[in-house]
This record gives sequence, structure tokens and C-alpha cells, in this order.
Amino acid sequence: MPEDQNTAGKGFAIASLVTGILSLVTIQFIIISIGLALLAIILGIISLNQGKNGLAKAGLVLGIITIAITIALYLFIEVLDVSLFTIPEWYK
Repeated sequence: MPEDQNTAGKGFAIASLVTGILSLVTIQFIIISIGLALLAIILGIISLNQGKNGLAKAGLVLGIITIAITIALYLFIEVLDVSLFTIPEWYK
């Protein structure tokens, strides 16, 4: 019976790592990226509660990093009112 719990934890850890990687890859699509990052964090926490696993920690960290980058980009673009697609006046 303990082997079943260990393999279930390993499956959650692998799923956490995969969703964490996908959340970083799809960071240009904010809604998808945040959803995948939250899923990576949830799966990582579930896997860590079932037993320590390096893959779960990696997925958890990737999810947290993705959310931090997304918040930083939002603050940079929206709050500072930075336009990424206009040519500055001094350049003309």
C-alpha cells in the first residue's frame, strides 16, 4: 500500500513540473499562464504533502516564479503606463 502513495505523489510531482514549465513557456498568454502556474503550485503542494520530492519543489518554484514575473510585467506595463510599440519622440 505505501508504494501506491509514493507513485501517486510522483505523478503529482511530474504534473507539477510539467505545468510549471508550460506556465513559463506560455507567459505571453496571461490567463493561460496564471492558470497553469496556479495548477503547478497546487499539484506541488499536494505532492510535497504526500512525501518529499525534488520534482514537486521544482514545479512549485516554477509556478511561483511565473506568477512573480507576470505581476512584474503587469506593474511595468499598466501602472507605469509604458507603451512597448510606440517610437519615442526623441528618436524621430
